[in-house]
Amino acid sequence: MADEKLDKRALSPLIVCGQRVMKLHSALILFVVVAFIVASAYSLSMPACPISREEAIEISKQSELVRKGLADAHNFEVEATYYNSSMVEKLKAGHLREIFQKVPEGHSVWNVGWTAHKTLYSSTILVLVDAETAAIIDERGGPVLW
Repeated sequence: MADEKLDKRALSPLIVCGQRVMKLHSALILFVVVAFIVASAYSLSMPACPISREEAIEISKQSELVRKGLADAHNFEVEATYYNSSMVEKLKAGHLREIFQKVPEGHSVWNVGWTAHKTLYSSTILVLVDAETAAIIDERGGPVLW
């Protein structure tokens, strides 16, 4: 009997130490789970990745003005300029505010410019594509005489 009490006393620091390790292990697992949940929620709240230049050009081809302009053009040129959300906010205060006021706050855009060369004149068409939603925000253009 005395040996059993001695063994329990000798083992009690190990048991306490083992309980501390288990508590630390549980706390570490809880921390990892919480960190994963927070990271997942953060990634879901982030805006989608902006579309690429090529995607913006393809989307702008769906514009009625672009389709009409390219229908009878013998040659065309296309340019795409990316404006991040802070630049869009600056443009909303400038002389192009009529166009850029249509852009939702915090969104970036691609300004895709098409020049369709025809026999006696060229037609310039500008299409504003939302980089986050891939939607056409504005389109405008017309002929430029030589």
